[in-house]
Formats: sequence, structure tokens, C-alpha cells
Amino acid sequence: MRAIEEIRQLKSRYFQVVDEKDWAGIEALFTTDARVDFGGEGQHHIGHHGVTAADINPDDWIVSGGEATARVIAGAVSEVISVHQGHDPQIELISPNRAVGRWSMYDRLEYGDEVMHGYGHYHEKYERVDGEWKFSALTLTRLRVVWSDK
Repeated sequence: MRAIEEIRQLKSRYFQVVDEKDWAGIEALFTTDARVDFGGEGQHHIGHHGVTAADINPDDWIVSGGEATARVIAGAVSEVISVHQGHDPQIELISPNRAVGRWSMYDRLEYGDEVMHGYGHYHEKYERVDGEWKFSALTLTRLRVVWSDK
């Protein structure tokens, strides 16, 4: 149970550092070879806050490692007010140093006069590195996105 709680704390720190725009903090949460896939994210922004289909390349949102992950997240949320929440974690230990998890999620992103409300899931893998849990893979899938005026 201790490992599961440590993984919950890892996810909590993830939401915190994203919303606080702590790019170095984001980088530190991932293994150097972590695979992070936000590839479906861009399509939800087409037609909003000046984004066109020509602006979106899903491959730009699939990266490896903490540094690249921090860079992608910074590009997405550095100029917006964001609130990320995770709920209902399902975490399974595979070995003493590996685990998998699924989290329900909600986020609210304020882009000027528009607000995006996102609902979906994080599908994740975790690895204990030097006694500390880190993300070794993370994929965000959206079930629903609702845009509203601020």
C-alpha cells in the first residue's frame, strides 16, 4: 500500500507543478525515456483561441523524456490559467519497481475569453528509480471537451 500512496503523491505533484507552471518540476517527475502521448489533444482546440487545423500536428504532442514533456506542457499552458484534477485512481503494482495506473481527470483551461472543460483519462506506467516513483509512460485520452465563454 505504501507504493500505491507514493504513486498517488506523484500524480498529485504532477497536477500541482503543471498548474504552477513549474517546468523543472514537471521534468523531474518523468524517467529520461518516458513516453508521453498528448497526440489527440490538438484536435480539441481547432476553431478556438485562434487555432486552425494547419496549426495542429499530433506528432508534436508525442514525446520522450521529462525535458521534452515539460517543453510540450509549457507550450500548451504557459499563457493560460489551468486547473487539473485527477480522480478515482486504479493503480496496480506489477513488481516492486513497476506499476500501471488509470486516472479519471477533469481540467479547466482559460484562454482569454474562452474556457475549455476537459474530461477523460490518464493511462500511465510508473517506475521506481533510485527509490523514487516516476512516470515511465503517460497517455491522455479525452472523452469530452466543452468550450464556454468566460
